[in-house]
Amino acid sequence: MKIKEIFSTSLKQKINTVFGSKKDRKEILEELEEILVLSDISIDLVGRILQNLEKKIKTGFEKEDFIAVLKEEIRDIFSAVNIAKEELPGNKNIILLVGVNGSGKTTTAAKLGDYYRNRGKKVLFAAADTFRAAGGSQLVQWGERLGLPVISGDRGADPGSVVYNSLMSFNSKDFDILIIDTAGRVQTKDNLMKELEKLSKIIKKVVPGGAAQVLLVIDATMGQNTLDQARKFKEFSGITGIVLAKIDGTARGGTVVNIVDEMKIPVKFLGTGEKAGDILEFSPDEFIDSLLS
Repeated sequence: MKIKEIFSTSLKQKINTVFGSKKDRKEILEELEEILVLSDISIDLVGRILQNLEKKIKTGFEKEDFIAVLKEEIRDIFSAVNIAKEELPGNKNIILLVGVNGSGKTTTAAKLGDYYRNRGKKVLFAAADTFRAAGGSQLVQWGERLGLPVISGDRGADPGSVVYNSLMSFNSKDFDILIIDTAGRVQTKDNLMKELEKLSKIIKKVVPGGAAQVLLVIDATMGQNTLDQARKFKEFSGITGIVLAKIDGTARGGTVVNIVDEMKIPVKFLGTGEKAGDILEFSPDEFIDSLLS
């Protein structure tokens, strides 16, 4: 799957229907507002976009003008954040994955391992999800399938010890990337969120500077609820990027725009399925074209 194939029903199709109704400018704007909100773009952001649209389109109101200006507005949001080509900063890098229960972290860990392995990197997994009954074993199974080593612990073990052991192995051997999968946690539970702080501190003690990337894995089907997740996880784990998982299960893409706009955090990858290769580097231009073409 390519980014341009993600949305089965693009915003452009819905916008075409509105403009084909021959309604007046005010009615068209009201319907366009509803379409954008139903695409999971927040009400506040939609209001701001429409205000800017009205300023830029002062005379006439053709469909092509609206779509061109809407693309420009969304592109400006992404342009405010540095979304460079996916490259890790050094020879040895740590990627810490965080997120709520069921967001797709473990599958994302496997996909990232496969992604970097295919680019010539030696990858080590750390299965620090010791809370779920199948948490560690799921990543171990992925490791066996992909031929990549996994450091894990028994269910109920201290996740900090798993992270520490994985760091020891990572530093002593010729691995390039350590991918740490953590237990899912509800962003409203401060004690669980503080456990993430503990894991980050362990990483920083062993590796000055800490993880090269802290990636928040978000379930794209959750819509606008994902913004609150991003706020809380940024507070406790200093996230540096977003992986939008399960994008193939939704026809809406506004949640990406919300997070980038408010949090100024780049989207790094899109998860497009259940197989190891179902992951795409995020491209703002391709994403916008998929949404509005």
